Amino acid sequence: MIDFELPEEVEALRRRVRDFARNCLRPAEDALDRIADPEEAYPSETMRSFLGAAYDLGLHKVNLPTSVGGLGAPPFAGPVIQEELAAGGGGLASHLLVTPIVAGMIASGNLGERHRFYRDYLEAYMEDKKGEHSSAWAITEPNVGSDLFDFQRPDNRLETKATPDGEGFIISGHKSAFVSNGWMADAILLMVAMEPDKGMLGTGVFLIPGDLPGMSRGKPLNKLGLRALNQAEIFFDDVFVPREFLSMPASPAYRMVLERIVTGGNTSVGLIALGVARCAFEEGLAYAKSRRQGGKPIFEHQLIADKLFRAFRSIEAARALLWKSSWLISKGQASLPTAMAARTFASDACMDITRDMVQVMGGYGISRENHAEKLYRDAKLLQIMDGTNEVVSMTAAARL
Repeated sequence: MIDFELPEEVEALRRRVRDFARNCLRPAEDALDRIADPEEAYPSETMRSFLGAAYDLGLHKVNLPTSVGGLGAPPFAGPVIQEELAAGGGGLASHLLVTPIVAGMIASGNLGERHRFYRDYLEAYMEDKKGEHSSAWAITEPNVGSDLFDFQRPDNRLETKATPDGEGFIISGHKSAFVSNGWMADAILLMVAMEPDKGMLGTGVFLIPGDLPGMSRGKPLNKLGLRALNQAEIFFDDVFVPREFLSMPASPAYRMVLERIVTGGNTSVGLIALGVARCAFEEGLAYAKSRRQGGKPIFEHQLIADKLFRAFRSIEAARALLWKSSWLISKGQASLPTAMAARTFASDACMDITRDMVQVMGGYGISRENHAEKLYRDAKLLQIMDGTNEVVSMTAAARL
């Protein structure tokens, strides 16, 4: 079982990432949050400077193997890093979370021999120090979202489809506005219908460049929270995709592939929620010990102390559950119910904690000049990201 005393190498990495998150990520996240128009935020100098600093530090390749130029972080560094980044800002932490998807798949599958694009992309990604290369996972659609795990209904299928055409496929359709990093990514992990009569089991998986002729992006989503994370629709207007870009044709194995991705994804969403909750708690605690009312620091009032202790308790419990899910994944024993339990617990706790810390700060808590207000908005999205907590819970319950 995992030792709660992390190796010094991981602790040292935690300290470096925490320093970066506080001094670089958080100011950038706060600045991007205040830009009203997302189309101005994501190409801004603030975004470019942050990505340059993050990539220069190697945060885009920290978990990729040294054999291809990654940093090859030690075991269990991933969840520690994700929490620290999210404590600086949940939006940019989420951006960095999806950034290495395609590069990681190319490296793990040794796909450089399959097509020149894969070889060139992986090399460019590993050498990138400006944040010019990143990934997105395009699966959800306007009419297909929470029912992605409904494999029983043959009429439940993705509407974006791939049709065989000579030496490749023609892809047509579009993905919803909730594709994280969909507005900026230059490489896409794409799920589409290949055998529609088989429902979701007729889904195929492609790894494609983000600039194929016929591809276009919608406007970035203008949303309540996590505003530093770009999300956008991706349109496919009869896009020709060479056969070499087909990663997995439609087969019953798709269910297992999707489950593996979603298990890791839910654990990561939970870790983002944990970081946001921890940040809110730390700010609420500091405020409560310095703010005086009734002749003493408000921390000495029982109702305030109770809110802070409950926040502390939830954070510690969420971290333990998330570490268990991460440990199971690292051992090749990934558990979807455990990941979904960890994610829903952490994101619900994050919503409660950010709400309570706004309450602890009173009138100061609702001010746009106060960080707690932003964290409260961010928390709401984490109960919805990668599926609503209600549907995620039902999906997990069906596997008990």
